[in-house]
Amino acid sequence: MKKIFFCAKTNGFYPEEFQEQYVDAGTWPEELTEVSHEQYQFLMGAQSHGKIIVPDEDGYPVLSDPETDFTAVAVQRRDSEMALASARINALTDAQDDGDITPEEVEELAALREKRTRLRRLDLTTAPDIDWP
Repeated sequence: MKKIFFCAKTNGFYPEEFQEQYVDAGTWPEELTEVSHEQYQFLMGAQSHGKIIVPDEDGYPVLSDPETDFTAVAVQRRDSEMALASARINALTDAQDDGDITPEEVEELAALREKRTRLRRLDLTTAPDIDWP
């Protein structure tokens, strides 16, 4: 059975059976740590369940929990909510321009415009602790 190596620098695994192709391509790393087949299977299995593989202080692959960029998640949520509000605002504005808007829709339009303004002014640097409108 061929060996499996891990490179901390590239955070990648390198099966010995493909060493010749890596060498020919100039991509076979110099510093490698051998990993048992059992450990490799364990790491791959855990990765498929949401863990990430990172090198420890000695360059050996270990599991870690992924870090969440809460600001990026908040930006995505804000942008999505603003897009939905804007689409509805556009439809209601068209109805208003055509003189075909109900009193309930006038109230909805005002509420959506207020919500969109509050979304635009949100301080997303406090994520995940955001008071969403």
